[in-house]
Amino acid sequence: MAKVGSTSGNSVADAVTAKGLGLLRLRPAPSVARLRGQEHASKPSTAPASALLCSMAASCCACRRLRSSRIKRRVTAERTARREELMRPKTATSNKWQWRDNITVHYAKAASKIPGSDTAVVLLHGFGVASFHYEAQFGPLSEAGYTVYAADNVGAGLSWPDCDPAPGTPAELTSPGTEWGFGQPRPPFEDLVIGEALWVDQVRDFIAECVEERNVIIGGNSLGGYLTVLATATMDNSMVGRIKGVALLNPTPFWGWIPSRAKNPSLHDAFPWKGQLPVPSSVRPLTLTWYNTLRNPDSIEWLLNFVTSNPAGVGHELAERIATMADHPAGAAAFAQILFTPQAELTFDEALEAVVQRKIPVFLLYGREDPWIIPYWAARAYTTAPDADYVQLSPSGHCPHYETPAAVNESLLRWLQDKAPVDGQPPRQNLPGSIGASFAVEEEDGREILVTRRGFPEPFREDELAWDEFPAWLQQVARGTE
Repeated sequence: MAKVGSTSGNSVADAVTAKGLGLLRLRPAPSVARLRGQEHASKPSTAPASALLCSMAASCCACRRLRSSRIKRRVTAERTARREELMRPKTATSNKWQWRDNITVHYAKAASKIPGSDTAVVLLHGFGVASFHYEAQFGPLSEAGYTVYAADNVGAGLSWPDCDPAPGTPAELTSPGTEWGFGQPRPPFEDLVIGEALWVDQVRDFIAECVEERNVIIGGNSLGGYLTVLATATMDNSMVGRIKGVALLNPTPFWGWIPSRAKNPSLHDAFPWKGQLPVPSSVRPLTLTWYNTLRNPDSIEWLLNFVTSNPAGVGHELAERIATMADHPAGAAAFAQILFTPQAELTFDEALEAVVQRKIPVFLLYGREDPWIIPYWAARAYTTAPDADYVQLSPSGHCPHYETPAAVNESLLRWLQDKAPVDGQPPRQNLPGSIGASFAVEEEDGREILVTRRGFPEPFREDELAWDEFPAWLQQVARGTE
């Protein structure tokens, strides 16, 4: 038996260790020339066996890296295909818009079913979802004569940078969702900060470049409602003339953790990082832990069920879509940027007041049982926009358009026929005209949703206002103690 380190013709010992003991076996060994891809591969080798073993090991490592690279590419392709499948709305067409250098925006569009209509409804989605969240609105609104658009915010759905904006993510961070954005930024992404300022610019540019209709209604849920008022309040006069109304569905009345420079410059400057690439190592532990927790399908489903009033919950499909969206290679970096983007110069109240001053009609539509945007925030918005049409849906939660779509669609269409009518659309009853008046809508699953006119001419309405503005969950607790 040949010893390790010796040669025996064209054979070498291949050492395999077990419990620290060398167990040797012989096998034909390729020559160094063949291992290195050189000519004269058939020439016998005179190199030491150790050199041959090192060459063989290097070759095996290269093969493993090649196989790993192929597997990674295949998995990435499979992930991309799965994202494309789940992010595309089922009830509207998918379209791509090249916005800025190397940023592609995906948007859904449902064309008006009434010829000659020149009115569009632009719907802005909330945080963590995308245009697919409005699938229940595309059909009914287009049937009524409105062309409906819903664009994915950059960093959501299928709207992302076209390539890695900051290549060189450390190997220890690389996993599905964290492959991009943790290295050094490259042109044109040096100043890219995914967050509300970018999204407001996106909304304005989208309406200017992609919405063909002359008249526009902007609406949004949660973060989408917040962006609706900010975008409308900051439009130039030439564009704002197209806006015929804004519809706010449980809008988030605040966004961002870092104060704006305009509101609090000293506190703003105290934060060392404000969302620019690269994502610094100091914030990675927090953001990655939070990101990985929130994108877990079980966590997503729990959160969705927490904010809904439907006893049956929201099901598994929406949670799967959200988790798959977060699987984008830039998902974690975008999440970190969003968390650390400074607040806008205008607050929600200031932006809504600017919308009112521009004499743009406002529709306030709130799910009564929302545990986050409780009735207090609806009452506060109504105080800022006292001429708004304000209705409350019950039982309904934070995303009424998704949880109670029939009630939302009926309410929205009644308001639209008054503020932006389309010739040839079937007539509907008007929204209730007096405070406390209501109508009922039956959902597809048989649930009955009550739509009630809200509002108050004075700080306290007789008998019920003060009590009504308490959160639904608190009222339930109080009733249980009676």
